Amino acid sequence: MNQVRKSSGWLGLVLIALGLAAMVTPAVAGGAVVIVIGCILLIAGILAIVRAMRAVAWIERTISLILGGITAAAGIAVIGHPIFGMAFLTLLLVVYFLIEGLWKVVVSLRYRPARGWGWLLASGVLSLILGLLIWNQWPVSGMWAIGVLVGINLVGSGLALVTLALLHKR
Repeated sequence: MNQVRKSSGWLGLVLIALGLAAMVTPAVAGGAVVIVIGCILLIAGILAIVRAMRAVAWIERTISLILGGITAAAGIAVIGHPIFGMAFLTLLLVVYFLIEGLWKVVVSLRYRPARGWGWLLASGVLSLILGLLIWNQWPVSGMWAIGVLVGINLVGSGLALVTLALLHKR
């Protein structure tokens, strides 16, 4: 158990350092995320094409070939043009934040008599504001939004691991 605490603490510190680096250089971090996503899309497309070749039914083969080809092409496009990939992913983030924010606001109002409903409302409003801020600067926001958000996530995960390691140390 002691070894787990030590490794969690060190991993947490590494994640914090990587998160801070991502926030300081958001374009580099965003580019790295986009390249990884492009590679995942490419591999998924190739696997779908391989699966299509093994399919017996012509409809399954046709659909898998089309979807595999589109997925692989999207992966190649994202890898070949990471700035386009960052702009597109940023647009997806805008849509996500706006839909999530709207959903949280609606749900919070349904829970309004319950204790703590305001926190959900505040979270929804924050998501809406973040979505609108990123949209207001799109496509330029693609150069910073993904890296900053990944950095914040890494710092948060790192802080959680360090906190858990310290709590278990006591």
